[in-house]
Amino acid sequence: MAHLFQVDRVRLLCSCGILKPITAIYFCRHCLKLRCGNCVSHEVDTLFCPNCLENMPSTEARLKKNRCANCFDCPSCSHTLSTRATSIQAPYPEDPSKWVTRKVYYLACTSCRWTSRDVGLKDQTVATGGWAEQDNEHYKYLQSLLEHYRSVAQQEKGDRERKRFSHRKSSYLSLSDKYSLPSLLGRKSLTPLSPFAPKGDGSQGSEMTPLEATSEVDGLPDNIFSEEVVLSSVANMEQRMSSPEWQPENTSDLYPLHKHILVKRSLRCRHCEHNLSKPEYNPSSIKFKIQLGAFYHVPEVRMVHKVDLKSGVETNVQISLCNPTPHDMTVALLPFVPEAYAAVLQKAEDPADGGSLSTSSLVRVVDIPVEKTDLTPTADVALPQGQLVLAARDDTAEYDDQDSISSYKDDPHVVAWRRANKVGVNLLVTPKPEAKQANVGFVLRYDYTNTVATATESRTVTLNIPIMVDVGSVTEHCDEE
Repeated sequence: MAHLFQVDRVRLLCSCGILKPITAIYFCRHCLKLRCGNCVSHEVDTLFCPNCLENMPSTEARLKKNRCANCFDCPSCSHTLSTRATSIQAPYPEDPSKWVTRKVYYLACTSCRWTSRDVGLKDQTVATGGWAEQDNEHYKYLQSLLEHYRSVAQQEKGDRERKRFSHRKSSYLSLSDKYSLPSLLGRKSLTPLSPFAPKGDGSQGSEMTPLEATSEVDGLPDNIFSEEVVLSSVANMEQRMSSPEWQPENTSDLYPLHKHILVKRSLRCRHCEHNLSKPEYNPSSIKFKIQLGAFYHVPEVRMVHKVDLKSGVETNVQISLCNPTPHDMTVALLPFVPEAYAAVLQKAEDPADGGSLSTSSLVRVVDIPVEKTDLTPTADVALPQGQLVLAARDDTAEYDDQDSISSYKDDPHVVAWRRANKVGVNLLVTPKPEAKQANVGFVLRYDYTNTVATATESRTVTLNIPIMVDVGSVTEHCDEE
């Protein structure tokens, strides 16, 4: 079927004004609004290594530069390296004239056959690792830069706080309560030393020497035009950028890369600050404590069959409606008016709307540029009149292949088939002239039974969801003489 290969053909209009498929949208049961990745707040719950599944605190991850100390990636193809064991002949420590068999370990890639022996890394006697690390010649200079700019940022923060409280007089006790004496002394000691400040002025910090630009550059080697280039021995751009500290030019200089750690993140609604998605703390668990995906609460619309559309010719298009909730649902298809949602798009482009969280919240909100949404239909659609009843979801009914139409009085011109909690609906689509792709829009009105745990009883509300459907490509219609 067409919907199995093109999941983006049916898109829902989020509350922020962006069209997204139902698999990329969340439903807030408190706001009763659709939320996508651009209008939710992202929080980091757990940091872990995807290979060894070891949890890592945020402070430790910051010190290790968000990399695992025990797992490595291949510098050639970015595949995970595995530890291999082999036996070698080594001299006996007490009697060098005798040879004994010892087991050693090295790193190998099962994809491109790269090994740690290719760069001359010494084999280890234990499988836990301990491979030698590359030394960065600019490490000390970079650390001095970090210390200097950290002290500069601390001083600027202290200046802003002093300017904030300078308009009113504060007693010593109030200052000592807000800023303890050790913290005040620590901030004073972190005052950065200007690169041009004379020595011995009493200020603390790292002494920085400004660099001077020069017009002289190193020349090219003499053999660059005479020596033949072997492309297999030259590192490509991806291999060089994977090691920004060294940027090796040759494949013989590629060293194992520590594996990047991943995060489990939770999503929170920006307006009501309720969780929309919260995973389990254990990295090996794929379950969620809270998962308010839209496909659990919003009727799912799918294209059933692929149709051939011709410009100006009315074509029957069949879509399916699926009820994912354990309650009966009444659905109606209403005409879509793009002008009615112009205010939604204008509100989404307003940057002031994103900061609706209270200042006391610890959630970090990052404004993401809003995508341009085109809500102009390129085809006319004849929607069925009246309402349709979708049966509640029943897992045992999925094994029943018989149509359950005896208990429902459906119009055969509107309802093509009915099975369990799914209903096939016929739509008449007429592409507009000069349209290359037929896009139709309608408003899905349905009755949602809210079952929030904090509510004393279930309550039913009527919601409207604008939907845009990509019916397919349009071919030119030629009248036969």
